[in-house]
Amino acid sequence: MLPQLKVTRLLCSRQSFVASRAPLEDKRLCDGWSMTTARSARYGASAVNAGSMHGQKIRVVGSKASLEWWDEQPNQLRYEVQGEPVRILERGMGYLNPRALEEDRIGGGHTEGLFEAWSNLYRRFALAMDATDRRDTDFLQDFWYPDVHAGLMGVRWVAQCVKSADAGAVWVAC
Repeated sequence: MLPQLKVTRLLCSRQSFVASRAPLEDKRLCDGWSMTTARSARYGASAVNAGSMHGQKIRVVGSKASLEWWDEQPNQLRYEVQGEPVRILERGMGYLNPRALEEDRIGGGHTEGLFEAWSNLYRRFALAMDATDRRDTDFLQDFWYPDVHAGLMGVRWVAQCVKSADAGAVWVAC
């Protein structure tokens, strides 16, 4: 989600509340630190959240502003700038960044967002494969898509989270 944030160290904890699920966790909390940007990140996931059927939230907190998306209100993004009132950005609106509008094919108010997200992802893969076949390195230089390196980084990240948690929630290198 944040390809520019290069996490260099992690500290993770995990818990299993339901014995039959162990050693898999029901709750995970990870803190990350980027040496290159001097920024931190926190990731939390839980399969036990009483009373919350659809509790997926993504929150990115920066030094001057934060963003939050919640699957219960998928058409909206909370944008909070320090010292200013909260803004609710609606999907498909003309005030959004053109790059955001590029990925929105159906506009706001539709529940098909998950299918559209996958479709956008597959479209990016197709564009990257086409550019690779044409040897269009200029296009690929600035074009984002989750490539094999992103997948490998994700697998490494999970492995290091497990390593940190198993060692008693200690900082480990990524």
